[in-house]
Amino acid sequence: MLKFELNISKIKSSFENQSKVDENFIINYAKSINYFGSVVANDIDSYNLLKGICKVAECNLMINSPTVETVRLVLQKGVKKIIIPENKVEEISKSISKKIIIARITLRKTSLLNNNLTGLKTELKKIVTKVVPYCSELLIDYDPDFTIDESIVAEVLNYISDFNNYPLTFLDANNTFTELLEKKGVNPLICSSGVFKNKEMLRIFKSTLDFQKLEGLIPTIVQDEHGQVLMLAFSSQESLTQALIQKKGVYYSRSRKSIWVKGETSGNRQTLNTARYDCDQDTLLFNVRQEGVACHLQRYSCFGNKEFELSDLYEIIQDRILNPTANSYTSKISKDDQSIMEKIREESNEVINYTNDENLVWEIADLLYFIMVLMAKKEINLQDILNELWSRRNYGS
Repeated sequence: MLKFELNISKIKSSFENQSKVDENFIINYAKSINYFGSVVANDIDSYNLLKGICKVAECNLMINSPTVETVRLVLQKGVKKIIIPENKVEEISKSISKKIIIARITLRKTSLLNNNLTGLKTELKKIVTKVVPYCSELLIDYDPDFTIDESIVAEVLNYISDFNNYPLTFLDANNTFTELLEKKGVNPLICSSGVFKNKEMLRIFKSTLDFQKLEGLIPTIVQDEHGQVLMLAFSSQESLTQALIQKKGVYYSRSRKSIWVKGETSGNRQTLNTARYDCDQDTLLFNVRQEGVACHLQRYSCFGNKEFELSDLYEIIQDRILNPTANSYTSKISKDDQSIMEKIREESNEVINYTNDENLVWEIADLLYFIMVLMAKKEINLQDILNELWSRRNYGS
């Protein structure tokens, strides 16, 4: 999977007018990256900015001097994993779950300057053996003032494969080693001196894919925002290009032998959220926002009906608050915070004093509804709650 660095200092240095680089600019940039891969954020000094980035992108955060409190706070903002120096891993893992820790191993210039790389394998094995009990992934980077070539990268990967079974990411400056890293099953962390252009990220994304196995086509699994599979389609290089440029569900029709845009005639359009490829780079996964139905038989999914999610209820509640209607109970009760609180108090008491299991389900459903009304009124979404639970789940080894 592609990972792209988002470094505030680098971004600002690439613009003469730094006032242009405000929080909205950074958040929109993170959203652009997320179409093609995950974000690795660095040099973030604002929790509000970090939360904004995490709302629009899958985000890992690089922290050079982690504290338990800092880690807890960034997890609450939506960070999935933290990347910390290998010499900090053991200490921080005493209070933070290893599942969210990526150990950062830096190859030193002194080791790499030796033409025979003498001792490098021993050094790597020593470091990896030391950190793997306290992390779930590894990131390998190298001294910033030293340029390594593809042969050294290949040798390092061969070395580490002898004693490491953890997911591995490797620093890929300016998209130099992407093809090699993907062939080795290693995630490239692509960094540059400034901002990645959309067309550059599109080129990198397409270059990783294997269009040869099916004579120029790649199977494309399409799922909605909640993970429900909607359909299976096929993508050509051109249809994928159009999908990622237009941010729509654009595919290749094998029967018509042409590109087609989902919903162009039916109105059942798809807005593209992300595109990802699998471990063999020969299958795509589109995450989309589906309007109407995805199936030509007028079913929500080609694999069945729409599954009900708590997020569906939240969206309905949110709509009733933002667009009140006269006959809506939600619209009425949401006008007054005190009324919501009274209902939460009442339903909490009924949950405590339930009569049987069936009654308990009923009362919990009532309580959950009123809590979600309060959440929507206060503009707290389900992901905010999940982020809080995620931080608690990983707070403690």
